[in-house]
Amino acid sequence: MTLEQLRYFAAAVEEGTISGAARRLHVSQPPVSLQIRNLEAECGVRLFERGARRLMLTEAGKLLYRHAEGILEMVETAGRDMRDVRAGRRGGLRLGVVSSGTCGEFIRGVERFRRARPEVRFQIRDGDTYALLDALEKRRIELAVVRTPFPPEGLDSVLLRTDGIVAAGRPELLPGPAGAAVSLRELAELPLVVYRRWERILREAFEAEALRPDFFCVNDDARTSLQWASAGLGVALVPASALPLAPELTDRPLSGEGLTSGVCLVRRSGTALSESAAAFYETFEALYRAR
Repeated sequence: MTLEQLRYFAAAVEEGTISGAARRLHVSQPPVSLQIRNLEAECGVRLFERGARRLMLTEAGKLLYRHAEGILEMVETAGRDMRDVRAGRRGGLRLGVVSSGTCGEFIRGVERFRRARPEVRFQIRDGDTYALLDALEKRRIELAVVRTPFPPEGLDSVLLRTDGIVAAGRPELLPGPAGAAVSLRELAELPLVVYRRWERILREAFEAEALRPDFFCVNDDARTSLQWASAGLGVALVPASALPLAPELTDRPLSGEGLTSGVCLVRRSGTALSESAAAFYETFEALYRAR
């Protein structure tokens, strides 16, 4: 299995046709077909369903494509890092960040790191916590800024901040006087917009008070929650550090204890990091190790 075979295979998958892959790769169609046949022969399985107008992956093809994506991305990153070195920079830093992770503590750490290493360039991958942890496991990124809760096994982490969960929405949708805490009982009467991964935690908090909330929209991103709240469709339950994403909204703290979320910088335990990534992690350790 060669990189050229994987490039031809990935192009065919992403373009949906052999002709589209050939145009993308600036070759004729026969070499694309030949590379894919050779790849199937080497793997001993069919990678595409035959007969469809567009190329459709078999289960084996789907598995190989996941591997090919990661391999080709790492090759591209390595090439980019070498170009940076030739240009006098000390390589790039592959970092994943959840949408609500760009808090003041994160920016403070980036600023300190940049003062020490202004030549380093960032490659940022956006995603939810579990998508970024998967990218970390597959080494598509070296570090990730994610939110608790997440399984800590196999990870080293630095806690940047702990947020309370707040209710954010248009003023006319939020009960009680401005600035006052809002209770779960009051929230149970409203259409709520929540993170999918916090759905169980929030539902358990409501059920502990014998309440049945209306989870009007369940999603995977703080930006989605805040966009729906901005449109007046409901009240978003989000970490306080996500509020700068929607400054037009009014927010209220939740009364009671326990509904919090932490922002953490994580790395895979026992895995060697590039020089830039190691220095970045050490910068945050020095700033926040006591938390």
